[in-house]
Amino acid sequence: MAYKIEDMKHPPHCLFCGRVLISGRPDRKFCSVACKNRWHNRVKHPSREQVERRVMRVLSRNHLILDKLLRLGIYNVDRLTLLELGYHPDYVTSYRKSGVHHQYTCFDIRYELTPTRIKNIVRTGLEDDADKMEDEENV
Repeated sequence: MAYKIEDMKHPPHCLFCGRVLISGRPDRKFCSVACKNRWHNRVKHPSREQVERRVMRVLSRNHLILDKLLRLGIYNVDRLTLLELGYHPDYVTSYRKSGVHHQYTCFDIRYELTPTRIKNIVRTGLEDDADKMEDEENV
């Protein structure tokens, strides 16, 4: 077995912690099993930015679907139909229970979710919220 002289000049370092690998096989990559496990866990698990991008992508798709329904004048729709369109009901921007109704919001679109239907789909305008705030200030 022949070793390159260049390999002898630069001793290998642990890929996770950076320690110099003094003993063991010449092609060793980690100083311990713990470093090996930590490195693989970090590589295999998504970062926070990746998770945020995925969630925003799903929320944007949900909003696009609800927006299309509103533009078509559809305010109530069967839940299975919505699921076939690619809607993910588990991704919302806010939730509120009002009496017996469960109101969900996807950015500026609010709706009520029942086991079989999504109903009362409405757009909550930012202008309406601003008017409410002004009215409260004037009281």
